[in-house]
Amino acid sequence: MSSRTLRSALLETIEDLVRIGDKRVGTVGGELARAAVRARFEAAGLADVREEPFAFPRHDVDSSHLALFVGGERLDVGYDVLEGAGPGALTAPLVAVGFAGSEELSRVDLSGCVALVERNPLYHRSTQYENVARAGAAAMIVVSQAPSNLRQVGSVRRAWEAFGPIPAIAIGHLDGRELKRALEAGERIVVELSLAVTATSATGANVIGQVRGERREQIVVGAHFDAWFGGATDNAAGVAALIALAERRAAGGRLRHTLTFVAWDGEEVALYGGYHFLRHHVIVAREPILAVLNFETPSAHGAQAYGLTHSNHAPLDAGVRAVGLDELFAMTLPMELVPELFGGVIPTDIQGLYRHGTPALSTAVDSPYYHTVEDTADKVDLDRLVATVEGFDALITQLDGSDAIRTVARDPQLWRAEVTVIERADGLLLEVQVTDGRGVAQPGALVEATLLVDDFFEWAVARGVVEADGCARVRLDGGLGREVPGRRFLHVTAGSAYPRVERVISLDE
Repeated sequence: MSSRTLRSALLETIEDLVRIGDKRVGTVGGELARAAVRARFEAAGLADVREEPFAFPRHDVDSSHLALFVGGERLDVGYDVLEGAGPGALTAPLVAVGFAGSEELSRVDLSGCVALVERNPLYHRSTQYENVARAGAAAMIVVSQAPSNLRQVGSVRRAWEAFGPIPAIAIGHLDGRELKRALEAGERIVVELSLAVTATSATGANVIGQVRGERREQIVVGAHFDAWFGGATDNAAGVAALIALAERRAAGGRLRHTLTFVAWDGEEVALYGGYHFLRHHVIVAREPILAVLNFETPSAHGAQAYGLTHSNHAPLDAGVRAVGLDELFAMTLPMELVPELFGGVIPTDIQGLYRHGTPALSTAVDSPYYHTVEDTADKVDLDRLVATVEGFDALITQLDGSDAIRTVARDPQLWRAEVTVIERADGLLLEVQVTDGRGVAQPGALVEATLLVDDFFEWAVARGVVEADGCARVRLDGGLGREVPGRRFLHVTAGSAYPRVERVISLDE
């Protein structure tokens, strides 16, 4: 396929996905988008194309109200409720807190106030939300960065909660600038805000297909197909790249390793698709996954940074350099730096797979129209997307020809957590031995354990600290969740400022 033909195919897929995508804020991919991806996988000639469904708590906004009073005068401002925001009704003063980092919050008293937060592309909104809530804020208003006063939506779920402790909304950049000017001039701004939300059981599904190789070992290639609004750059472009690569590989020669193509669902809400794949293919089925390559917002006009990040595995690093992806994506980072930048999270589907120990690589591009109603097909830089598909195609050839990819050691930057589970009638007792990558015990490290039932419904959660003997003892009360249909999984993370390792355990083996 020529570059011109590939460019046309990518654009056609992007336009189709944008047209049929679910335009409601807070949904997963939707049946039409899922069916379109499945049809394209089948047309590409992939084997065993199927959907793998999961249940999750959907965040429904029942009602919302916002009124702002600047010096006693009402100011009408457009807003969107952020996915995963908590309920509440309040009348409180507005306080500007910048990016809501720990240093900025230490200089203000947020108790009972509404935090006015600047969006930061390198500091995730879920971390900002957690920070201001812990600082005593009654609500959060995030100021978008997009042009033309467009509002940037997104999720504030930190982990597995259906919704958080306080209301949270997004407003446009111009409206936010007016509010900040008033505050800097000494004006008092009062916020009247109410939000009613509920959590409803809903279903999403990954779409999977394969190009079978000579061996069972798999190289996984993924992209999430759920999106906010049309989602051309994030992430119809990634799905278009995934489909184009699948078509190339299905029509090509037989490989040594099996290629598995996954269109993740529920990424925008809580990375559900990647975690569902981790649970059922790595934890339960114990399939040999050699590496996961992920298209996350791979191309956009006007982007200031084209990023590529991967775990510390020599075959990945050598492959990236050999095919020139390090030149196409000038900002190439080791994976362990991503949570340091983003406040503890890796905001794409490979988070759980990477923390578990699977070699992983992902793109990341800062689209100016990210998460807005104007993220349309014309915002995608198609020439760069063509180059990205060709680069990933060459990388797969490099990895498939590498014997080292089957024998790579665990990323030395990851920690280790050995979990002993003791079942009791009223819950679970966990003994968690935590060491760094060199095997050195980590006393004082934080451990969090969550029991999830019926796929992704939080049943119990508890936290602990690693003691001097290198072990944290965590008790999860509330029963074992056996009365709930579906599988039960235990997620255990450990780290200092943020998780450095994640263990996922099936309790139904």
